[in-house]
Amino acid sequence: MSEADTARDIVSETAPEQLSYEIDGLTYAGLAWGSPGQPVVLALHGWLDNALSFSVLAPALSGYRVVALDLSGHGLSSHRSADATYHIWDDLPQLEAIVALLDAPSVTIMGHSRGAGIALQLAAVLGERCHRVIVLDGLLPAWLDQRDAADQLQRFVREKVKYASRDERYFESIDAFVERRRQYGFSDDSAYKLAPRALEQCPDGLRLRNDPRLYGASALSLGPEQRRQLYASVSAPTLCILAGDGLFNVSEVAQQMFREAQDTMPHFICETVAGSHHLHMEAAAVAELAPRLQGFIQTGR
Repeated sequence: MSEADTARDIVSETAPEQLSYEIDGLTYAGLAWGSPGQPVVLALHGWLDNALSFSVLAPALSGYRVVALDLSGHGLSSHRSADATYHIWDDLPQLEAIVALLDAPSVTIMGHSRGAGIALQLAAVLGERCHRVIVLDGLLPAWLDQRDAADQLQRFVREKVKYASRDERYFESIDAFVERRRQYGFSDDSAYKLAPRALEQCPDGLRLRNDPRLYGASALSLGPEQRRQLYASVSAPTLCILAGDGLFNVSEVAQQMFREAQDTMPHFICETVAGSHHLHMEAAAVAELAPRLQGFIQTGR
């Protein structure tokens, strides 16, 4: 049996525990693999994904309790109120409160893509309560650095109104959902894995659960100096895994993000693993990734 087949078997045989937290009037749903009392890994998914993003990797991290959340506006978690936003720092107060509820002296924070940027900010908030940081093909974003601030604010206001009034999205079938996800770089296999929490059966078809406001522009971004300050404040050893065919091979902005982290973080390790941007959902990549992450969590190296 190949390593990829073994990883698939682990996923199929390991049913996660369903979780739910009520924080600040919001429900945060999630999944957990492993047993209470084991060292905790808090896993934060990427844009438009959900907790099932970690359904391949989490069962392979034996000896750890991996708690994967649906971030607000995603999956089974609450949408934010009409006046609220979905900036990458908006979940931080609720995430800090959830960490306190996990009843662990310290936690490892793991994030993918957008979730990586949230993970790094959360690590800065937690300080010594953060044991390790793992970022998967993502860092603090620098995409807005070159945009005019006034234009960006105007776009934010326009799109907040636009997406708040957008009709709910329905799909005729899971296959139609998967076809749509291909446009965002998903493999069919990865999209199918997300579908149970991304879609809800309704009389009109399969309703997409994600809040449409997630598609809207951010009002502001973290500037270069703010990013450097945040990176410098992360005291926990940090492992950055870049996908061989992922985000950081396609743009100068992504390379800038990598250089900022490399130059500023006190304990920063970066390695490349073969796979796509969603490598943590690919069985072949996870066969290599899981033992590396386990070793890093244990040793910080």
